[in-house]
Amino acid sequence: MTQKCSISHILPALLLVGVLVSPSAAQSVPTVTGSLHNLVGELTSRQYFLRHPHSDPRPYIEPSFALATLHRASRHIAGGNVDEAARLAKQVDCEVVRFVDEETQQDYVLLREDLNTLSAPRGWGSYLYNPQAKVPALVEAPHPLDDSNSAKVATMVFAEGAKGLLLAGAQRDKADVPDLVDSVFHQVHVAWTEAMGQVAVWQIHGFALEKHPFPRNAKAILSTGGGDVVDEIVELNDRFTDRGLDSYAFNRLQPSNDINKWINQGTPGLRFSSLAATKNEQGKHLRSVGGTFVHVELERSVRGNADQRRVAAEAIAEAMKQSADKKPTGESEMPTERVSQRPRRAPRA
Repeated sequence: MTQKCSISHILPALLLVGVLVSPSAAQSVPTVTGSLHNLVGELTSRQYFLRHPHSDPRPYIEPSFALATLHRASRHIAGGNVDEAARLAKQVDCEVVRFVDEETQQDYVLLREDLNTLSAPRGWGSYLYNPQAKVPALVEAPHPLDDSNSAKVATMVFAEGAKGLLLAGAQRDKADVPDLVDSVFHQVHVAWTEAMGQVAVWQIHGFALEKHPFPRNAKAILSTGGGDVVDEIVELNDRFTDRGLDSYAFNRLQPSNDINKWINQGTPGLRFSSLAATKNEQGKHLRSVGGTFVHVELERSVRGNADQRRVAAEAIAEAMKQSADKKPTGESEMPTERVSQRPRRAPRA
């Protein structure tokens, strides 16, 4: 007599030989749920982030052998092929995770180092991508700890609809990513900007007023790194100023130029050259491909106050979305005619 076998009897054997794989086993990309802000706090904690050499002996590992692989993985993330991105990331001990923000139910794709296979982080950073985002922009925090609370500001801006958030993985004394082309940070930047075409990048930094010869009321210093004044700079300058955050911009215009008079109240743009970001590699890349790079320096008092951080992030997010809605990014100087039509503000100190 032939004995009938149920699927429950044959399943273990089939699994052993690889004939049948359950749906859960077939999913190569795990899903994690939590708070976006808590996640960024974790990614910039000692668990994933290399501290200053004086307090953290863990070395930064040069990623040259992994750059091409992670560049391709990043392109696959932007293209929606998350499984292939995960396969590539695994080859260099990184992982791709689907992250769901429990508050907004927004889905993100996260690329980070895989601490299940590594004994310690290598300082390569962490990267979040929003497949549903409509704003062709990236937000970058290259100095999450050196520029205290800059990652918190960047996260709030990113949550307002940008495509990507880039977080460095080491303090600048171990790896200063704005100066590095051969870094994972820069390669993800290149991959995601290439995938989006005309794009704007909003890179968040911080400064301490007492270290610079700036006007005493300066709360934000803006720059493209190239010395020009693009629409995004004027837009953000206005939104900062409207919120009581006095903003200035590095530029090479004559002090009497109408645009400089508008954004700097006639203060020479070269006065802010110490925060000009002229050597920033992400900025140089954006300018070379016709995108727009907005280097945002926030004064320490702004970054150190939760309400001020929120105000600054709202201004940046509004300028980011307004500029994306208005025109393709990467246009040249703000037309003098548009500036001249605006009501004049009272001179600043």
